[in-house]
Amino acid sequence: MTGPDRTPWGGGPTRPRRPLGLKGALALLLLWALATLANIFPFLTGGLLLAPLPQALATLILLTCLGIFRWSDTALGMPRPGSLRLFWLPFLYLAALGAGIVALGGLPGALFLGLAAAMVWVALSEELMFRGLLFPALRRRFRPWPAIWLTSLMFGAVHLGNGWAEGLHGLALAQSLAAVSTGLVLLAMRLRSGSILLPMLYHLLWNIGVLGLDHALLRQGGAPGWLADPNPLAQIAVSLALVLPNGLYALWLMRDVGRGALPGDVPGPEAGIGSR
Repeated sequence: MTGPDRTPWGGGPTRPRRPLGLKGALALLLLWALATLANIFPFLTGGLLLAPLPQALATLILLTCLGIFRWSDTALGMPRPGSLRLFWLPFLYLAALGAGIVALGGLPGALFLGLAAAMVWVALSEELMFRGLLFPALRRRFRPWPAIWLTSLMFGAVHLGNGWAEGLHGLALAQSLAAVSTGLVLLAMRLRSGSILLPMLYHLLWNIGVLGLDHALLRQGGAPGWLADPNPLAQIAVSLALVLPNGLYALWLMRDVGRGALPGDVPGPEAGIGSR
């Protein structure tokens, strides 16, 4: 029988599991960003890395660090039973995206599989980084809502690069604001289910749905991308109109955060526990 202070192989005592401090989380975020920005700014790697290699590399970095340092509070366990029914509105979004793709004639099998293979790494790396590591580090330093908003705003900020490097500043800002709303949904899933496995799955399906619909529109001769209007304000308005109900519902789901009622939360300064 393996004791709590011994390794599973009968070796010496294991190190106790400790939370990741905020400084460490921010340093890891910088390392993660350098890995994932290789696609957005090809000059960083001489064009040697192609999608989805940067996201796969970022995932490997995060998993290696988790294996070495054994940080707690990452919420890698199974979702709490019965929590799926809370997310009926986010899942309706997925159903609407799927219905739109089907209505436009669907996607070729090879395109769908390639899209899914690329998006797996995006979902894994972003959920590990933001909802698995960054949020609990922020939460131990700040009260609930500042930690929630900082995590979601940082998540939105990294999506600025999706169009910024090509000079599509309005589209980049629209996608960034939409990512803030989606980030709130993903964080609500962690907090209410007690696991980041559900956010990983939702993130994967969301990206497949959004990009799949984009490809389906292109195959039908539609305008490239979600937002055809070149006016940045119109792009932002359309983007927010699409995702704002989802984000508002996520805020409602998180209304009891900080009261000890949400399984995915961690002790914060209001409990007398700070972050290193």
